[in-house]
Amino acid sequence: MKDKITILFVENDIDFSQPMEKLLILEKFNVITASSIDVAKQKLDQKFDIAILDTNLSEGNPIELLRFFKEKFKKPLILLTVKNSVNDRIVGLNNNADYYLPKPVVFEELLAVIKNLLRKYELQSSYWVLDELNLTITDPENKTYTLTITEYNIFKIIYESDENYISREEIYEVLGKKLTSASERSGDMLISRIRKKIDLGNKNKKTFTSIRGKGYKFLSKLTITKP
Repeated sequence: MKDKITILFVENDIDFSQPMEKLLILEKFNVITASSIDVAKQKLDQKFDIAILDTNLSEGNPIELLRFFKEKFKKPLILLTVKNSVNDRIVGLNNNADYYLPKPVVFEELLAVIKNLLRKYELQSSYWVLDELNLTITDPENKTYTLTITEYNIFKIIYESDENYISREEIYEVLGKKLTSASERSGDMLISRIRKKIDLGNKNKKTFTSIRGKGYKFLSKLTITKP
């Protein structure tokens, strides 16, 4: 029998946390709650599959707990906050939070995010994971790279192909151009920029190979998560 998914839920607003905890339990999750950072730290000797962390806790630094959780468990973490500022999102995401939900939280959305992140992390043991909602790609070592919409569309075509392949003509279609000559290089430059971006965390693994005069092949398994 497969073990239940265990959630660490760090939240000091009981009126919010108790109903959410009950709904999560009804969805067959094992929920471990903590009302403060200190209490949460005391429970980190247990095994967790995902964490939900309120950034508006009255004591301690939630970002420090975020960093510690990510370093120890290498599992997804969702930030909750009453603040909806760009700066709050940037601080959390720059410290490897996987998702950000402003309060008031709709349970159905929280549940969808939890399930999506769990699928994403389960696949990451052998797959690169393309995230349609956040325009990111995550490698099997759990390093996430932000993509432009153009870069995302390149990977989407690769994913939809039979052999992880994209032709030169398809690259130029993404760029909104027509391939007019074999010497045209803007498509190759785009692939080169993508390679440089994702090869930073994969120096010992070649990510693309060129099929001379035809296109490029992505050399790893690729999948996609959708909202």
